[in-house]
Amino acid sequence: MKTLVVDDDELIRELLVEILAAHGYENITQAESGEDALAKISQSDQPFDCFMFDIQMPGMDGIELCSHVRAMAQYKDSPVLMITAMNNQDYIGRAFSAGATDYVTKPFDTTELITRVRLADRLQSETKRASAAAATALAKPKPAFSEPVAITEIKGFVNSAVLENYVMINLEQKHFPLAAVALQIPELALVHAGSSSDEFQFVLTDIAEVISDILCGSQAFMSYVGGGVFICVGNRHTMPDAGDLRSELVVMLNDPDLVFCDEVHTSFTAIVGDKSAPKLFEKRGDLRFLDRAVESMKAAIATSDGGRAKKLAGGSQVAFAA
Repeated sequence: MKTLVVDDDELIRELLVEILAAHGYENITQAESGEDALAKISQSDQPFDCFMFDIQMPGMDGIELCSHVRAMAQYKDSPVLMITAMNNQDYIGRAFSAGATDYVTKPFDTTELITRVRLADRLQSETKRASAAAATALAKPKPAFSEPVAITEIKGFVNSAVLENYVMINLEQKHFPLAAVALQIPELALVHAGSSSDEFQFVLTDIAEVISDILCGSQAFMSYVGGGVFICVGNRHTMPDAGDLRSELVVMLNDPDLVFCDEVHTSFTAIVGDKSAPKLFEKRGDLRFLDRAVESMKAAIATSDGGRAKKLAGGSQVAFAA
């Protein structure tokens, strides 16, 4: 795995190189600043597989650097591991919003650091497989409605693997009490069935932007997991209740200036489960509260209009590791 390590402290860079090399990761390039990193990226003959950025650096900081890297088409899904002494929620939220996939604090715990690097290695391998599959599928019909779709251009939206990492970090460091909400937009099934892949992506992105706008005050991160279903995780105290969230969604989703569908004409509804929070007896890193949020949404689907036409299309399954 070809990795770019960026830190203005030479001792930290050398320490990282030693730790990584001791665990089999020897293809390391060093950069002393954000500007130096961008230069090395542009000059590299082979693309990097993973990035490790310190947040606080003179000039361009790691968060700004992450945004620059994410703007490059070939690195829009590459693992970015933020390494910093600052572990407060503001920096974590900003880093993930800029596109970070994981986060480790200094001084380093070697076991934790290597665990995170191995996760990044696995993520990169999965991304390469997905890209290869996508290239093969260009001539095939559009993906099934039950499949997840990456939404990366909307604030707070990340893929499900990054969402799980963000949740685990918050559970470990206890920055604020978490809650999860799952919601479904049933009419997305009609849009998917009656529109092109591009049109479906446009409508999905519009809906994601509406959700992001509503939850912007809840420090929320969100992911679209397929079947018209969105998982949202944020501050338990500021996440809206199911009824309030549903009401606001319905109003905004049916504003043609916010959500526009040219190929399929439909109004939109929203089915929202109750907020689900981690339980006191559950271990750190236990993600079952995300599954409970999905189950609550499914219960709401079953009781809404008798459950008719509200099922997860295509047998979509959503599950998170315990």
